[in-house]
Amino acid sequence: MNAPYISTDFSISLEPVTVEPLTNGKQLYTLHSSQLEVFKLELIYPFGLLSLNTLEEGHFLPRLMLLGTKQKTAYEIAESLEMLGGFLDIQMGYQRTSVTLHGLSKYFNQYLPLLLEIILEPTFPATEADVLLQAALQNIQVERKKTSFSANKHFKSIIYSNHPILGRVAENFDQVMNLEPLHASTFLKYGCDLFLTGNFSASDLNTLREFYHHLPVDKSTNYDNYPTPSTPVQKHIPLEESIQSSIIIGKRLFNRKHPDFIPFLVANTLFGGYFGSRLMKNIREEKGLTYGISSSLSPNGPDGVWSIRAEVNKEKMQKAIIAIQNEMDILKTTAPNQDELQMVKNYLLGNILSGTNTLFDIMDKHKALKFEELPSDFYSNMNKKIQAVDEAQVVEIINKYFNNYTTVIAG
Repeated sequence: MNAPYISTDFSISLEPVTVEPLTNGKQLYTLHSSQLEVFKLELIYPFGLLSLNTLEEGHFLPRLMLLGTKQKTAYEIAESLEMLGGFLDIQMGYQRTSVTLHGLSKYFNQYLPLLLEIILEPTFPATEADVLLQAALQNIQVERKKTSFSANKHFKSIIYSNHPILGRVAENFDQVMNLEPLHASTFLKYGCDLFLTGNFSASDLNTLREFYHHLPVDKSTNYDNYPTPSTPVQKHIPLEESIQSSIIIGKRLFNRKHPDFIPFLVANTLFGGYFGSRLMKNIREEKGLTYGISSSLSPNGPDGVWSIRAEVNKEKMQKAIIAIQNEMDILKTTAPNQDELQMVKNYLLGNILSGTNTLFDIMDKHKALKFEELPSDFYSNMNKKIQAVDEAQVVEIINKYFNNYTTVIAG
């Protein structure tokens, strides 16, 4: 029986957003649907972990902002959101910080005073801070015993040349002191872009504009002091009590603006980026050398990190590393067959399509275009560029980039 025909002749056309200028270069992006009963409001700030002194500050600041203001306790904040069917989250990435409110459209106006209060008037209550601290200290004690934690810690330190933020993992939680100056130099200083998706009225938009006028408006420049890529290193961290080993092989590469991003995406997916990949089939399924293995490229600001990660029995560690290298060597000399390559392309195209299923997915794509400074036709041309990658180009990409990498083994 022949496999069912899968059409690959399509392009992705994102529903356009409405863009409204705000103060000092910031913008309001809206994407409306009257078919929904909910909305998602995101405030994206131009500062992140790279603007802080330590990673640990980035762990506590967003969490404690939700646990007490000048007018409400943590319980009252949670109760208010629950009564309105809302959910609020604050996340700090390396370059940007997002404040995200999910809510019911009929209560849109009732959420905003609480949101403003949380952003501008957090009190960082000592009792809640101590509870968070004790939880973090207990968690890090558990994490430090894991080979995956140790491997990731040393890998980041090597590829980012011991950078105080990029080259670290958060673990010194008892060294975090007063967060009020940090809040004042971030949330009380800089303006943000707004992204509103879902069902909302013209009156809601007016309320949102009024809400925005209460926020700070200063500009912030993007952090661009990234360390230069380091020399490849091979490092083994013995953990005598562990019965397994964690392996990370990789290096810094590029982000989604790079001309080789799409060919690399295809080649790396075939190599180790999905369940049917070479690494999964040959090392996990056939040889049984690993509990789990994958290869990925994670864009991060001006560049990205390519890494192969595997969890293996300690006794099989060397065999697993040799097997990974063998799979690289095979693809450096022998092109994949057409069917295998087309399967990878179909998988990637399925992911792309599923990533535009909802209005919220589409807004995420518009955010990526803006903040990653991608060309406006990045998504509409993605299918064409994926289909254009041939067997010879896979071999070329593997030879070009699968070399001069760092290897870290913990366990």
